[in-house]
Amino acid sequence: MKHILLVDDEPELLQMLSSHFADRYTIDTATSSAAAVARFIQQRPDVVFLDVNMKGTSGVHVLKLFQEADPRVPVIMVTANSEIRIADECLKSGAFGWVPKPPRLVYMDHMAAMAIDQRRK
Repeated sequence: MKHILLVDDEPELLQMLSSHFADRYTIDTATSSAAAVARFIQQRPDVVFLDVNMKGTSGVHVLKLFQEADPRVPVIMVTANSEIRIADECLKSGAFGWVPKPPRLVYMDHMAAMAIDQRRK
């Protein structure tokens, strides 16, 4: 079973997303950047959904750490910020893509499937 790492400082959102993906993927979650980096290095997920705006450290900084550790793992940024420059910065930093908050679950399903398919190639 493919493995998704969900990173967000909102526990309710993590619970909702975990429940949504649980029947098709192995799910791991992190509510801080430090926990996210540790889980990423230990488990090498197949895809990551990473919040852009977390307490303490920006998601873009964490994305760059993920890219240094293993650039083959697709990272999809999740953001409540609708500014195009934020999405552009994420993509230039190596993100596979981005999804807006509040997340549309069907869109997240498609993004996860596309990211995993790209990784196989």
